[in-house]
Amino acid sequence: MEEPVWADWVRERDDPRIAPARPEALNDVTVLDLSSKSFAGCYCSSMLAEFGAQVLRVEPPEGDFIRTCTPYGILHKGEGLNYLTEGRNKLHITLNLGKPEGREILKRLVSQADVLIETYRPGVMDDWGIGYEQLKEINPGLIFASITAYGQFGPMSPSRMPDYDNIVQARSATQYATGEIMPEGKGYDECPWAIPTKAGPWIGWIQAGTFMAVGVLAALHWRGMSGEGQALDVASAEAYASTDDWAAVWYQGSGVINERFGSLDTAGWLYCFAPTRDGAVFLGGLRLQMWQAFADMVGKWDEWGAAGWKDLSVFMEEAMQRKWAPLVFAETSKYTNEELVRMSVEYGKTGRLAPITPVVAPVCSPEEAMHDANWLDRGIFTPVKDPVYGELVVAQAQHKMTETPIRTKWVSRPVGYDNEHVYLKYMGFGPRRLAGLKEAGVI
Repeated sequence: MEEPVWADWVRERDDPRIAPARPEALNDVTVLDLSSKSFAGCYCSSMLAEFGAQVLRVEPPEGDFIRTCTPYGILHKGEGLNYLTEGRNKLHITLNLGKPEGREILKRLVSQADVLIETYRPGVMDDWGIGYEQLKEINPGLIFASITAYGQFGPMSPSRMPDYDNIVQARSATQYATGEIMPEGKGYDECPWAIPTKAGPWIGWIQAGTFMAVGVLAALHWRGMSGEGQALDVASAEAYASTDDWAAVWYQGSGVINERFGSLDTAGWLYCFAPTRDGAVFLGGLRLQMWQAFADMVGKWDEWGAAGWKDLSVFMEEAMQRKWAPLVFAETSKYTNEELVRMSVEYGKTGRLAPITPVVAPVCSPEEAMHDANWLDRGIFTPVKDPVYGELVVAQAQHKMTETPIRTKWVSRPVGYDNEHVYLKYMGFGPRRLAGLKEAGVI
């Protein structure tokens, strides 16, 4: 019998459509997500929920502020579009932690939980009597995960400045080097666009949430070996600063500050976005031969003297990149995105330096990405049929796993949607008790 090829074998086991029939890696883990006004906390608990953790999203009775963040104020069935991307797979309950009875209820929930995620300013949970030291007396195995702007200690820790994504981007130093070059001899009055540029999505918060999710998994593993819980502390700006990998080393070793360089990159050539007839592409050629291959591919081998190039580091200098970028852009502007991609693929087959070829990738709009045949085939943009919000497209199935694949079971839930189910299951509260708690403003 002929063995199946690898792609067929792994597709059969990784196909997101069969995920509901597979076990979930974290289905015995209960998470209390108390994150407040923080996309980082929501993102962290979403990652855990995708792996099957039972996440109880605890909001104030009026709902969390993060539900209101949405483009142009657009709401879908009363919900901001932002929250529809990060409410998935969670059970949503309400609880007023500002009230003593609310905090007592939380303690009872903690006794049955494995993980607690919180994003309040340092000291707030402790002042309420529900900080880590108090709660570990109730549950020694509790993993207490705190995500804040500046961390649980340090000179900035007590600051009342909130943990907003743009603050994370600003303080991390990463965005300092992101944006257009200020022309020599010019200033902001003449070139107001030559300023640091924020990343489009909430990448700082996403980075912090991802770091904490990984930390939680490590803490769960340690607890499995030792039986001990622990407190986790992620400062959002620290998490995002870690993406600025070589800038700190460069400054520490040479005193050089990595300045903005527009679409170009101080650590690589070719390594930039370039204009085309119908948009833009990314060009990559981090080896001398790939840069030579690009010159050959666009018919400039002889004119540019590519055969005589000996050292790529020369081309990485600022003056050289400023010289060569207009020449490269003039060539890419002659072609469409599709033509440049096809030229690169063909050059890798038959070009002078084949199989070496430059890397070319189109810069895709959201519409183009959502209709990309590769992503459609892999299921990342398969619509989710949610019983409350209808059929929606949210990115899913980013982890393909043969035995315990992630899945999106539902998109989100309205404020307090699961109060009756959760409080009956975990607390034994019936309808009469819930009505009393609601009237008292506790839930």
